[in-house]
Amino acid sequence: MTAASATERNAPDYSIAVLDRALDLLEALAEAPAGAPLGVSEVARRAGVTKSAAFRILANLERRGYVAKDPVSARYTLGMQLVYLGERSLGAIDLRVAARPALEALQQRFGETVNLGVREGAEVVYVDMIESSHGLRMAARVGGRDYLHSTALGKAMLAFLPPAERDHLLHMREALPARTERTITDPGKLRAELERVRERGIAEDRDENEVGARCLGAPIFDHRGMVAGAISVSAPDSRLDDARAAEVATAVREEAAAVTRRLGGRM
Repeated sequence: MTAASATERNAPDYSIAVLDRALDLLEALAEAPAGAPLGVSEVARRAGVTKSAAFRILANLERRGYVAKDPVSARYTLGMQLVYLGERSLGAIDLRVAARPALEALQQRFGETVNLGVREGAEVVYVDMIESSHGLRMAARVGGRDYLHSTALGKAMLAFLPPAERDHLLHMREALPARTERTITDPGKLRAELERVRERGIAEDRDENEVGARCLGAPIFDHRGMVAGAISVSAPDSRLDDARAAEVATAVREEAAAVTRRLGGRM
């Protein structure tokens, strides 16, 4: 037995049979010639599952919008929810490419951790990052999540959401937990803070998400003028005094605007 095959044999098996079958069905629909709709029997045959299993799984996928069923022919095609997921995925990829020069420029200039984030619900997801070379640095990681209201990245995006969407998030009690004693959890105070962010074009968190940390972030906009993400510079408070923070804020705002232009966006 080779070392590789031994490793594979010893690796834990996290497979979920019904999930595998659901993905097989989606791939079968995706591979149909010219996206032609398929009946249950054909989908089941192509995916290698029983007709009864295919019917049950397709019914659940239809309910969630991942497949669509023609009411007349009872044939299936891929659903619009997959289009949404694909657009989000492509958007994140495009954003990372457009933002990378800005992240590199900020990291080279200030030597601190720079972050790129996007919004998912009431959270910010870190999609790219260049870490500081200092031993003492912030603890976020690519793929990690934080709350919108407690981070500069999050507040930069939250401030520029459509008013109805922003108000909805501000009134979700579960969306405003306290990360530290300085986290703004009162909707009225947070609304006033977001107005300042809109006026300045820059958001800040200081001990609000992580004790001893200071972060400045600015929003990025897409071609519709909607928030596409945000970039930020984060550092221990000891290395980011007010004078340095003002310099960082100007640079972050300028680099975010440059990313917006690269995306063909408008503010």
